[in-house]
Amino acid sequence: MQEVFLILFGLIGLWLGTELVIKGAINIAEYYKLSQVFVGLAILSIGTDLPEMVIAINAALHSAIGNTDTSGIIIGNAIGSSFSQISLVLGSVGLLGYLTIKRRHLYEDGGMLLGSVLLVILLGIDGEITRVDGIVLIVVYLIYYFRLFHQERIGKKIKKKFNKHIRKDILFLIIGIIIVILTSELVVDNSISFAENFGIKQSFVGIIIIGLGTSLPELALAINAIRKKAGGLSVGNLIGSNIFDMLIPVGMGASISELKIEKSLIVFDLPFLLFLSFIVLFFFYKKKGLQKMEAVILISLFVFYAALKIVGI
Repeated sequence: MQEVFLILFGLIGLWLGTELVIKGAINIAEYYKLSQVFVGLAILSIGTDLPEMVIAINAALHSAIGNTDTSGIIIGNAIGSSFSQISLVLGSVGLLGYLTIKRRHLYEDGGMLLGSVLLVILLGIDGEITRVDGIVLIVVYLIYYFRLFHQERIGKKIKKKFNKHIRKDILFLIIGIIIVILTSELVVDNSISFAENFGIKQSFVGIIIIGLGTSLPELALAINAIRKKAGGLSVGNLIGSNIFDMLIPVGMGASISELKIEKSLIVFDLPFLLFLSFIVLFFFYKKKGLQKMEAVILISLFVFYAALKIVGI
């Protein structure tokens, strides 16, 4: 059970490093007066998803250099993190407060959310995600990301010069990133050992253990945001995080070392994630938004999905 302890220790390190990154990012965004939804979609989504991205790169390097296939960890982590964020995390926040999102973001970013999951399904339907597929995923995200910057008119907002507080926030960012990189090695190494020693599928470890663990930053941020009446920050972060998780960790992992994708992920897990994403957007489409009843439904769907994975589906 040493591997479990080290995985948990690594996840704590990932959480600590991500907290530093988020703190720096929020302060910088507030200094330049960037909108809540933009900060959530374009800045915090990357900050809170650093663990997923670094784990994917680290695992892909293990596969490329050490001839150890880590596809299950990379894809499983992306799916598990996305599922946890849009069901358990969003549901938990919905129990604490009333959440809505503007129609423009619902259609544009919600459409991108569905499209990112569907794209991974289409690219992986042949049983693998090649290097070319990985590059496609990265390019699609970059196009989406630059559109966010264009809509926010960043060029007009970042003319203010750095002050000593901003320099301190940049230092937080750098230290946080270093901690994330170092602790991701612990998570990847021990996840591989745990799966091999106990005869468990890597994808299960990625979805249930790592995926849930790497969603902790989103949960902490979402709860803090709702307490500060910054619901747009919370919703934007969760939608942006899921888009990022589907495109960047999987894309970067495949670009380094081609990924094999289990049939069960294509026929069950990813379609279930697509269905869940649609349900969430439908809740926001309703005039009343996401309230306690909808939150309970989302949490119940997470429990149902986790139970199915535990019994071996």
